[in-house]
Amino acid sequence: MIEHQDKFSTIIGLLEEHAPQPLSISVIARKLGMNRATASKYLEMLESSGDVSMQRFGRSKLYSAAQRVPLSELFDRLSNAIVVLDADLHILMVNTSFIRTLGIRRGRNLIGSPLFDLNLRIFSDPAIRRNIERVQLSGPYLSDMQYIEDSTDHIYHIEFAPIVSHVGKPGIMISLRDITAGKNTETALRDSENKIRTIFERVPSGIILFAGDGTILNANRASLEILGLRYVAELAGGNIFAISCYKGTITKLIQRGEVAETELVCDFDHLKRDQRIPTTRSGIAYFDVVFTPIALDRGRVPDEFAILFKDVTTDHLARKELAFNETRYRSFFENTCNGVLIYEPIDGGSEYVFKDVNRATEEILRMDKADLVGKKLFEVFPDLPAQDVRNTLIRVLETEKPEFLQPVQYRKEPASPWIWHYIFKLPSGEIASFMIDISDAVREDTEAPLSTCDARDHVTSRATL
Repeated sequence: MIEHQDKFSTIIGLLEEHAPQPLSISVIARKLGMNRATASKYLEMLESSGDVSMQRFGRSKLYSAAQRVPLSELFDRLSNAIVVLDADLHILMVNTSFIRTLGIRRGRNLIGSPLFDLNLRIFSDPAIRRNIERVQLSGPYLSDMQYIEDSTDHIYHIEFAPIVSHVGKPGIMISLRDITAGKNTETALRDSENKIRTIFERVPSGIILFAGDGTILNANRASLEILGLRYVAELAGGNIFAISCYKGTITKLIQRGEVAETELVCDFDHLKRDQRIPTTRSGIAYFDVVFTPIALDRGRVPDEFAILFKDVTTDHLARKELAFNETRYRSFFENTCNGVLIYEPIDGGSEYVFKDVNRATEEILRMDKADLVGKKLFEVFPDLPAQDVRNTLIRVLETEKPEFLQPVQYRKEPASPWIWHYIFKLPSGEIASFMIDISDAVREDTEAPLSTCDARDHVTSRATL
């Protein structure tokens, strides 16, 4: 055995001498004067014990001395706080982390001291004492626990294990690991997940999560309610591409791979009839949709996707109806033979801004719409009988009762038309005015100017004719 130890020492010495250059078996055998087979056998034994390391280069084996750390140094480098006790619970070893973690004064001689005489708060806990005593009495007893330090709120994971000392006597090893940060992170993560889950379930918009192959991963309660379903599985067996109102659009969005907004139209009768989806809804529905890819790791190709959607059927139909009514109103507004003006009162009714005029107004006033809209009434037409016009407009504005305005001229020019107005207030708060050119009627009666009622009668009679 001594001979073998000498050979081992010689080989290790040779390898350390040539470090960091590794040596082959042939070189080692030649330098030590032994045959190659013997050298190979010794090297295999040394590799098994961890005293040498081997690297392969093709078919060759190259050996070097193992870089070993003394046990005491390795023990001291461990991040866990560790204390080793003998069978009588006297301290045999402690590492630096133990001293630092428990706030023990540096330089204090701990070796040989009874553990419980140190008066360390953590070891006064009855549960920790019981675990130490169980290991002490039973030998093979293994245990671990969590301990929360009241004074600091630190959380420790503590392990208790029986050991055999280097002289063959039983002992106990206690390992403490501060897991406060991990627990706090775990708690924060759990809280965050709960918040996200709450938002996912309670948000009024529908949310469907699905994989790239269309497999539906999850759907919130709102999405099922919007689609008239009870369970996620009812969504065409759990594949979003099987839903006709989604397939084409979703495929294009996945190919683009970017956040996008779109509108989807869904025929629920078709879904029930042809795709056997048990929806309780019927007819055509319209949805506003936001599509977003989800990359679980930055820089990766998205492997999950989500659509957020809300039912806008009512709004859509209302917009269509509004558009229809607007078209109908605009057609009437532009094609009526009478002039129509829309004013917005400003400064308490002391001034009025043109908001809109029709083609008949342009012809009556001999001005383009672009020269009127956005301009102030009394700035564009300073010759108007301002006080009479203002008084009438203010009364209509305040009383909301329509009035006839006595015929007026917008300009002090002989050729300027005489215009009759019927003025009323709109629900928007704006003022509207129907205007008719009655110049011919006024000029026929040059000696007796028409009153408001006369003007109205003239217009009525002319309209009858």
